[in-house]
Amino acid sequence: MFTIPEDTKITPKLAVSFILKHLPDNDRLDRLYRYYVGEHDILSRSRGQGAANNRLVCNHAKYITDCTTGYFLGTPVKYISRSGKDISVVKDVLKRCDSDTQDIDLARFGSIFGVSYEMIYMTETGTIKLASLDPRSAFVVYDDTVAQKPVFGVYYMPICSNDGYTTGYRVYLCDSETVTEFLTTPSFTITSVGEPYRHFFGGVPITEYYNNWDRQGDYEQVTTLIDAYNVLQSDRVNDKEQFVDSLLVIKGQVLGDTGEEQSETLKSIKQFGVMTIDDTGDAKWLTRQFDENSVDVLRRSIENDIHKFSGVPCMSDSSFSGNSSGVAMKYKLLGFEQMTKIKERYFTEGLKIRLELISNALVTIGAPRPDIGDIQIVFTHNLPENEEEKAKTISLLKDVLSKEQIAKMLPVAE
Repeated sequence: MFTIPEDTKITPKLAVSFILKHLPDNDRLDRLYRYYVGEHDILSRSRGQGAANNRLVCNHAKYITDCTTGYFLGTPVKYISRSGKDISVVKDVLKRCDSDTQDIDLARFGSIFGVSYEMIYMTETGTIKLASLDPRSAFVVYDDTVAQKPVFGVYYMPICSNDGYTTGYRVYLCDSETVTEFLTTPSFTITSVGEPYRHFFGGVPITEYYNNWDRQGDYEQVTTLIDAYNVLQSDRVNDKEQFVDSLLVIKGQVLGDTGEEQSETLKSIKQFGVMTIDDTGDAKWLTRQFDENSVDVLRRSIENDIHKFSGVPCMSDSSFSGNSSGVAMKYKLLGFEQMTKIKERYFTEGLKIRLELISNALVTIGAPRPDIGDIQIVFTHNLPENEEEKAKTISLLKDVLSKEQIAKMLPVAE
């Protein structure tokens, strides 16, 4: 986390100094993104000349991120008034912003990088918009008090020439009142600074969403296990390939008097798959011996560790088959659920900031200020449910609960 004294003067020069502090972390973030898109370290492995060099990518990283994102936010977030007040003005803004899709993008970035960023802005027609920012090009700076209030945010994007080379950067410096746009060289020397303009959100319009307390990606701690799994699977294929390419050892038999005759004999053996030898001769394949069962035990062990330490279960595992009860399913997903609850806590903080910024902007365009403290943010984890079991539960409670309470238990209820 970047911090400064709360009375520090905010300037483009200060923003550049923090950009230079932010850049070194991009090597780590780039590697995490490479793993998500399948560009694993195994692809750069080299072996001796003539040795089989299959390089298999078993993309557990993408599996982990896609599973956690879908489970966490596959069902859109709901906003409910605790007191029954009308909050349609807020819901309308969120609907126009397509906040459901925005949330998915933020959760996916958070799962990959450990942190995600959102910029809120207003168009010339007064429409409020949301944009997810690449964590490799954005950050927020906080004050050094206990409250750690955001002081300013920065988003920098490369300016590319027609041939694809970076010729400089366009930087957006956003504090609680204004946005300042300026240009730099590729080495971040400032070349021009635009006039600051007001944004009317009453706070820093770039919001940081934590994935967890450590700001780590969901598979960041298991990348070494993913590497080991890739190596093991690649070498299994290498062993099979080398088994096919085994050497034929011929003992006590002459294949020909000259090199040409020997070559012709070998071609004939390869073509017809048959050779003749006398009583004193022998022929056998020279092959590497490997214990496939032991290798498979190791594979399962590594894979189990990947799922155990990432907290994301293997959904294709036999333990998830069948029509398990709701309680049984929850026990199987206990670790996954705990990890998702942590995500939910931090994500809620980001959504509260979003609602506050929207509330401030609505006032500037003449709309009544909604009571943000009255809005409850509800997450529904995206998991198949045992509908028969739920129906029996509702039937048992029909004489105890009101019709409104029962309606909320139905999967079709909004």
